[in-house]
This record gives sequence, C-alpha cells and structure tokens, in this order.
Amino acid sequence: MNKFTTACVITALSFQFAATGNAAEQSGKPNVLMICIDDLNDWVGFLGGHPQAITPHMDSLAKRGRIFANAHCAVPVCSASRASVMSGMAATTHGSYELGPRYEQLPALTNVPTIQRYFKDNGYYTLSGGKVLHHGFGGRLAGDIDRSLGRKRSPRPKKPMNRPSNWSGAWDWGAHPAIDAEMADYQLAKNAATALKERFDKPFFMTVGFFRPHVPLFVPPKWFDLYDAESLALPRNPKSDLDDLPKNFLTINNDAVAPTHAQVVNSGKQRSLTRA
Repeated sequence: MNKFTTACVITALSFQFAATGNAAEQSGKPNVLMICIDDLNDWVGFLGGHPQAITPHMDSLAKRGRIFANAHCAVPVCSASRASVMSGMAATTHGSYELGPRYEQLPALTNVPTIQRYFKDNGYYTLSGGKVLHHGFGGRLAGDIDRSLGRKRSPRPKKPMNRPSNWSGAWDWGAHPAIDAEMADYQLAKNAATALKERFDKPFFMTVGFFRPHVPLFVPPKWFDLYDAESLALPRNPKSDLDDLPKNFLTINNDAVAPTHAQVVNSGKQRSLTRA
C-alpha cells in the first residue's frame, strides 16, 4: 500500500436494477441501488486479491451481477474522485485533484448536476446515506436528495490501540466497538434495508455509502476472530513501487499519508495491520 492507493477513493460501485413495486412497474423505470464502499481494494473473494479474504455476501452479490474487474478510480483521492463519479466529469474538467473543495465549490461544476439530481429530474425519488459525496449534499445540492438515510460516525476508542506513537491517529486499528449494532455502517445498512421494503409513488434511486474499510480500522472483535495474524499471507509489496513517481507527487497531502511499507515492516506490526 502507498499513500496514493490508500487515499479515500470510491473503489466499488454496485448497481442493482430491480423493477419491483408499483411505481417502478407502472413507469417502466427500474429502481436503482448504488453502493459505494470507501477504500475497498481487491481483497474480496470474487476478485481474488487476497487468498484468505472471507467475503461471502459480497461474493454472492457479485454472482448475481456484473463485475468490472478492469475499473480504475478517476482520481486516487476521496473528494476529487467522488466529484468525478457523481458529476460524470474528469478531474481535468472540474479541476480538483486533492482533498479539498466541496462539489458545490468547484466553478466548473456550477451547472453540472449530480447523478442524484439527474435521476430526480427524470422522475425518480432519491435517497442517500453514509459517505457518498465526501462532504455530503449541502448548499445548492441539498435539494438533490429527497430523503436522508443518515450519515453517522462509528465510535472510536478514547486512546490509541495499536498504532505506533509517531503515526497519524487515522492509522490505528483494533477490536472496537463491542458489537456490530454500534457501527455506523451497520445502522446505515439497516436503514437502507428498511427503505428497500417500502412502496414508493415513484421509482427510486438509492445511494448507500459505506465507510469501512477506510481507516482507522476499528471493527468489533468477531471480525478480527475470522483471521489468525500469524498464518495470514502478507501482501507482496514491491519495494520499487514509488520509484517512477515525480518527486512533487511524493509530498502531496503529507500530513495525512499512510505510513510507508518500510515503516510498517520496521514497526513490527505488519501482520497485525494486515489482519485489520
């Protein structure tokens, strides 16, 4: 992992089309569910990125849909990438390449609708929850969403759990909180599942943005129990991974970067962090 590939990026977009409910059937327009997963890489069963990944539910969803295994993020940074996905515009057009301006603050997007607004203007009821746009739907974008499914933060421990003292607080991990029900992602999933069972007067477009596996890597103990750190296969990180990058790229957003591979190995916590 390096500070670019582990930046906040929408790395999985899952579309399900289900013409269910009177509104969708009568209009001939399918209901659309869009799932955004923050920082997910190919460490899932159906993509085979790690031989020991246990992801049965995602694997099941993949079998019922279509996998885009050669997809690439628009920009390897969260707010910029999400602006690209939700606007349909490349960074070369909207001008954001770093963690920075909100969607509505980018002059090039002043007259460019979000995908949520596009659906709404074409007869859809829009719902959104969790992390979809990096900064949420505020200002002139507030009307793009008919109903919020919530955007909470999961609880964090009061003290560092496993990170070395010289690492950023974002790069901590551990078994916390005690149960799934305390996790914001779990609560969001419950809200979305409840909404999916409702009947609407219009076809709906629902966007659900899950925060994990974004750092810090805090999840309940049951998930850590799935893996034994000592028997885990460690990732094959090429030591030359950053050699072909311009020097100015290596100093971008320096305050929020991940520890380098060498720092992880030298800390003696590579297995613990890989497990998380």
